[in-house]
Amino acid sequence: MSLLVNVIISIFFLVVAYIIASLYYPMLVGGAAYSPTPRKTVADALKLADLKKDEVFYDLGCGTGEALIEASKLSDHVKGVEIEPIRWFIAKLRARKAKVILGNFFKQDISDADVIFIFQYQGRINNRIVKKIKTETRSETRIISYQHPIEGMKLIKSQNEIFIYKKIRSV
Repeated sequence: MSLLVNVIISIFFLVVAYIIASLYYPMLVGGAAYSPTPRKTVADALKLADLKKDEVFYDLGCGTGEALIEASKLSDHVKGVEIEPIRWFIAKLRARKAKVILGNFFKQDISDADVIFIFQYQGRINNRIVKKIKTETRSETRIISYQHPIEGMKLIKSQNEIFIYKKIRSV
């Protein structure tokens, strides 16, 4: 085999390995694997949460930006956090009106959030997110959880697999 063929084969395998690893990297650092939320579901969730123009919206684990695109139609202050560089880049290209942050959302300050969207896994990951939300946000902050109910928060609305929560005030 020629050197060029070996280089092409090596590059191909590196690209395939990166794509496979990118699917699991978020899980290795304490997040969830990539699973996009259907755009209609996002639109329904934002309507149910009653996102307003002047409110700050976060998508924690924004993937390729579906929720950011929809939220940008309703709010002027849209932020997404994505740890995987390729999905972050795609979200940045797709959701041009949003601020898309490359990083770990557990290390992101979300204290200015009015509405937070999460589609993570039930249990350990959602428990960590809930702890972060309870610690960093105001009691008026609304949390949208797609598919997975959250314990320890006040359910204010639900529709199909969309759950809208507020923090339970500490006494």
